[in-house]
Amino acid sequence: MNTDMSMVLPAIAPRLMATVTEPEPVVAIRMLAAACLDQSSALRLRRPEVKQLFARFVAALMRERTDALEAIACSVEKQINALSSRPFTPRQVRRILGITNQERLFWTRDGRLQQTGTILNNQRGQKFRVPVYCAERIGWLSQNPDMIEAWRDEDARILTHEDLSDAALSS
Repeated sequence: MNTDMSMVLPAIAPRLMATVTEPEPVVAIRMLAAACLDQSSALRLRRPEVKQLFARFVAALMRERTDALEAIACSVEKQINALSSRPFTPRQVRRILGITNQERLFWTRDGRLQQTGTILNNQRGQKFRVPVYCAERIGWLSQNPDMIEAWRDEDARILTHEDLSDAALSS
């Protein structure tokens, strides 16, 4: 199983600037956005944000502000790279993978879901730490739901085995 999550997106800013000379620049920009989404499962999970970033470039292109295009292209590239590596919170992990909080906690404890760190959350004046998970790993798991099912099957076998052992001990 290949779980190498290191994915480097190619330079986006030069490719965005190249779309300006295309006969149909908006189509070329959409194709570039689609290529970015195809390359990174983490970006696919953040599709609306990615589309919004590319829309900024299209809007500047439509306003014919060519002096600002290069700066916007660089900004889009930086933000796309940041989005592709920004970790997911537990709530996002549960939603993306369709798992329960108990599954997330159990799989985190036994190492199947690995935390990449924590973030500091400030809610109603109280600060607390929230664990975060690798965007590429969660993206990979979302593309491979059979792995989640295998984990559930393994957990069910373990629980069944423990139940049988407990029943034998109490007899």
